[in-house]
Amino acid sequence: MATNRKCIKTYFTDEETAHLDEVADRLRLRRSDFLRRLVMAYRVPDPMEFVAWQGIRDLLKVNADLARLGNLFKLALDEEPPETLMERLDGLAAEIAETQKELKAAALEIRALVQGRRA
Repeated sequence: MATNRKCIKTYFTDEETAHLDEVADRLRLRRSDFLRRLVMAYRVPDPMEFVAWQGIRDLLKVNADLARLGNLFKLALDEEPPETLMERLDGLAAEIAETQKELKAAALEIRALVQGRRA
């Protein structure tokens, strides 16, 4: 496949090459992509963004698990268990709902921080 891109060669010491590879790996970029972004003054991703977005994904997974657990509790409540068990399940369902709200708030806060760093 023909391309209009030009190859530009440069020389690095072993230490410089190791450092370049380390930084590129941390940013999840290839060497050439990293160098191109630096030279062209394009935005280079912040490694903390990867950590933050992974944290958001983890929080959302926990939130989904809590939702499934809540649905199981609703099924248990529909089967009319003894009164003491009903009270305990109602309390647990309320705690799950509160935890879900806290998880969503934490995910939104992390997202706002990450997006604020980009601006």
